[in-house]
Amino acid sequence: MKQSVYDYSFEMKRARNHRLGITFGLIVSVVFFITMFLNFILFPVLVRSDAMDSDIPKNSAVFVTPLDRNPERGDVVYLSRLDDEKLGAGQVVINKLCEFFTLQQFCPFGYTNRMSGKPVLRRVIGLPGDTVRIKDYVAYVKTPEDNTFLSEYERSKKGYNTHIYSVPAEWDGLGSIGDCDEFTLKDGEYFVLADNRIEGSDSRVWGPVSGSRIRGKVVMEYFPFKKFRFF
Repeated sequence: MKQSVYDYSFEMKRARNHRLGITFGLIVSVVFFITMFLNFILFPVLVRSDAMDSDIPKNSAVFVTPLDRNPERGDVVYLSRLDDEKLGAGQVVINKLCEFFTLQQFCPFGYTNRMSGKPVLRRVIGLPGDTVRIKDYVAYVKTPEDNTFLSEYERSKKGYNTHIYSVPAEWDGLGSIGDCDEFTLKDGEYFVLADNRIEGSDSRVWGPVSGSRIRGKVVMEYFPFKKFRFF
């Protein structure tokens, strides 16, 4: 039987085990740090639809921070699924591991093609206390401090593009509601819209969303590289 020098030298064996222990500890520490960072500081999201086209097109990728869940008008937020399906702890862990190692492209549990069955990106148009109405796919907002309706673009401190085009009058596709009577948001409620106003589903269909559904705010678009920018 072939023997190695470690079979004869206790000191060398101990030194080897020490190096292996340090290496293993370093790997665990790095994985733990990355996992904590991606869960509590900044995490990537692959955009699966064209609802936020043209600023955030389909198959682009953004970074979301869960540290800021109190958005301003014009911010793009990441909303949790709307169907309230609950996953087990083991399924949540497996989902996060799969999302991490596949760059958000594969999620084995809970994901469906239904709009209500997956997290989405949407732009915040109205804040708690605002009164909102929609005319020709453009939102008009009145704040508690200002008794005048101004367009969403005038109210927002951030510039953005919306995707609006003419559709047949008889077309009633999902998310295509172009006009909405005014209503006032309650405490903790936000009014969100897709930038693609014709094809995107949003608060015109769901109604106001609770602040508890906001998982974070988009801070950067990093892919495709030609569209790299901070929000």
